[in-house]
Amino acid sequence: MADRSGLLRDLDAAREAFLSVLEDVDLELATVPGVMEDWSVRDLVYHVAVWCEHGSEAIDLAAHGRADSFSYSPADTDAMNARFLADGRTVSPADALAREEGAFEGFRARIAGLDEALLALELGNGDTVEEVIAYDGPGHYAEHTAHLESWFGTDSDDGE
Repeated sequence: MADRSGLLRDLDAAREAFLSVLEDVDLELATVPGVMEDWSVRDLVYHVAVWCEHGSEAIDLAAHGRADSFSYSPADTDAMNARFLADGRTVSPADALAREEGAFEGFRARIAGLDEALLALELGNGDTVEEVIAYDGPGHYAEHTAHLESWFGTDSDDGE
């Protein structure tokens, strides 16, 4: 089992890598599809924001004795992502970035304030709080950092 400080380190490192790739994105390319299928940079930024919010929801439920209410299933992911994609396409790149920043800060604050005993708590979907934090946070940032690096022809392993 990970500890809260390790989860925070992983989250911070994964987000920093994501933001590092974003720094090199030409604003004119922010809404051009193709980063991941027909998704744009803006779409990915909005996407990681809503998954941070999803993780925050799980933490809030666990912290308030309602862990059984968290019912996310991987079978729901495609439908959720389609809804998030449609919603994200209604916002500007700047608004997507602002939402991601707020969602990240809220998620991080919840993790930092979480009773470590709750990390092992099983939620209504069978995942632990720790597992949700890992897949909604650092896992998601890392997955989409790789998409951005691939699309923009950067590789964090080559020293560039």
